[in-house]
Amino acid sequence: MKPQLTVMQKLLKKARRSWQQWLAFARMLRAFLPHIRKQKKRLIAAQIFGLLYILFDLLEPWPLKLIFDSVFLGKPLPALLVSLLGGLEAHRLVLLNILIGIIIAIALLQGVCYYFEHLFTSMAGQQIISGVRLDLYRHLQYLSISFYDRRRLGDLMSRLTTDIRILRDILVSMPLDGSSKFLLNIGMIIVMFVMDAQLTLVALIAVPMLVLLLKRYQRPMRQTIREQREREGQLASLATEVLGAMKAVAGFNREDTEIERFQRENKSSLRKGLRASRLEARFKWASEVAIAVATAAVVGVAARRVVTGVLSPGDVLVFISYLRVFYRPLRKVSQTTERMARATASGERVLDMLAIEPVVKDSPNAVPVESVVGAVLYDHVNFAYSKGTPVLFDINVEIRPRERVAIVGATGSGKSSFVSLLPRFYDPVGGKVCLDGRNIREFTLSSLRRSISLVFQEPFLFATTIAENIGYGKSDATPEEIREAAENAGIHPIIEALPESYETLLGERGSTLSGGQRQCVAIARAMIKNAPIVILDEPTTGLDVRSAELVMSALERLMKDKTVIVVTHQLENIRNMDRVIVLREGRIIQDSPPSEIVLQDIYQDPQRWKPEDVLS
Repeated sequence: MKPQLTVMQKLLKKARRSWQQWLAFARMLRAFLPHIRKQKKRLIAAQIFGLLYILFDLLEPWPLKLIFDSVFLGKPLPALLVSLLGGLEAHRLVLLNILIGIIIAIALLQGVCYYFEHLFTSMAGQQIISGVRLDLYRHLQYLSISFYDRRRLGDLMSRLTTDIRILRDILVSMPLDGSSKFLLNIGMIIVMFVMDAQLTLVALIAVPMLVLLLKRYQRPMRQTIREQREREGQLASLATEVLGAMKAVAGFNREDTEIERFQRENKSSLRKGLRASRLEARFKWASEVAIAVATAAVVGVAARRVVTGVLSPGDVLVFISYLRVFYRPLRKVSQTTERMARATASGERVLDMLAIEPVVKDSPNAVPVESVVGAVLYDHVNFAYSKGTPVLFDINVEIRPRERVAIVGATGSGKSSFVSLLPRFYDPVGGKVCLDGRNIREFTLSSLRRSISLVFQEPFLFATTIAENIGYGKSDATPEEIREAAENAGIHPIIEALPESYETLLGERGSTLSGGQRQCVAIARAMIKNAPIVILDEPTTGLDVRSAELVMSALERLMKDKTVIVVTHQLENIRNMDRVIVLREGRIIQDSPPSEIVLQDIYQDPQRWKPEDVLS
């Protein structure tokens, strides 16, 4: 009884696994169905030409049969052909030429059908994949900042490019190709049964053997390929990270170390790839053996039936031609399985990404922000990036309209976290942040962020023209507005001195400009936005005295008549502030005008908190 129970458990486990695989496949198709429906006309056209190609494939061996039986052996033609040829069948050379012409005509028509089937399939596939890629990119654009804190860029790029390209197989190529081959094989089996049922049954003995082999190898191949795709994503992440930090790599002489890191990840990916290749090779070898056994059996039985007069040599030729076409997809079933496993794994990775919901998003009743006054309130705010690791504790701050507030504190005290809550890069875990007396969660994200201009410590400039970088702050900015913003930021004379002025192309991350110039372009971008609230996060850190003076002059113009929050370590940046808020380990320990800041009252533990950490 116990062994029977074990067998039953195995059968149930296999059935459950198979059901889960079909559910995953159905879920994938359902998720991408809207994109597939948009291309239904092209897909239908491709299917029509595919069916015509099948028809000509079925007709292809018959002229050869007539050449063998009627031209070579002199057997009479079918009555229908005799009536069509009108006596020409009596002349063997004429009949041979006619049959050769038919072979050429069938080949030409097959070529035309293949061309249009391939053309419509490719057009539909490219359109579908383009739409899926756009959906994924749009989804990534609106995910919360916390998502990018945990993800590696290379893995995201791998899903956005390679995975979606591979996904085309399972959405378009394989269904159309599979349906065409299925219909072709059904048609051939019907014709083969009509010709000789016994021989057809012998030919089909390879099918159950291949089904068993497929069940044996499909699951481990799929799992291994998925693991390989994950490793490839990690490899892409590592390469993206290191190649984007080559100055640091070269400066610390760590080239060999990075090569070793890459080699370790590369070997791991290689091991998974080799395992998938071994599984595919074993499956292909086993399937070739099964097909060879079936072919040998067919040839043996067919030869005996020719000798006994049941079949003609032409019949055997047609039968062997059909058998060759019938076994062709069976020979490639290992490749098809590998393609399906790879495409399914890629599709699951894309769907996994699309299934991620943004943590910070509009509430159902969110309304646009209108006529911002600029009053900001932090009301008993608590914040943590992850559970169990709080960053801000019971923050209570009221900032009046057009007030300038500096946030200071040692590294890790929560300054950047404090300012990140106002534009809702993150949401507090307790309390609320208010704008003009209303919880910012009541406003739409887009309108809230339009009300805030940000200048970061590391200004990100795109590898495009200076004009486009400045105009990034306002989608419909005119050249005059861009120029005015550059003048207000104090960067206009420098831009005018460049060979192509505002049309000068910047290097990646603005590397063709100095640090101060990049910061001034970022300030011009904030100026052209002209938002009522300005957040400055370490705007002059790392700049030399001259560059810092240029930036501070631009910042003064940017901050005019605005509510301003400045995160800074530098003393000169707080002297023009209305208030200074000092953070220590996520708590406010002082909130006073700059003139009332008393350093000796702040730094009670000189080992953990030094004056130069705050006002260096």
